[in-house]
Amino acid sequence: MAFTEGVRAVRDAWSSHEIWIYECGCCGTSWDEEFDVRHTADGHGGEAVVYEHDGCRCMTPWLDHPCRECSSGNVKAFAAPWRRRAAVPPVAKEDALELVFRLRRLHAW
Repeated sequence: MAFTEGVRAVRDAWSSHEIWIYECGCCGTSWDEEFDVRHTADGHGGEAVVYEHDGCRCMTPWLDHPCRECSSGNVKAFAAPWRRRAAVPPVAKEDALELVFRLRRLHAW
């Protein structure tokens, strides 16, 4: 395929954000890290992927990741299906009665 001067091939490129959870097999420490992932089509049906952590290129998250506490290489990596969220605070029992009355006034219950 010949290109004329000034014409360049355009390739598909997209970015994603991934969170990986790590667990150390020696000391039991667990932590999570966030990565920006850049995907680029190579023009031959394949895909090139680059991982960035804190703005710097890095190895894939599942390779050669030492433990933060004991520096062990016995670390398992798991892709997080969703972001961790804070626990929902428990509701006091006296608030439940107020909620029932409010729902009755709104004819919702």
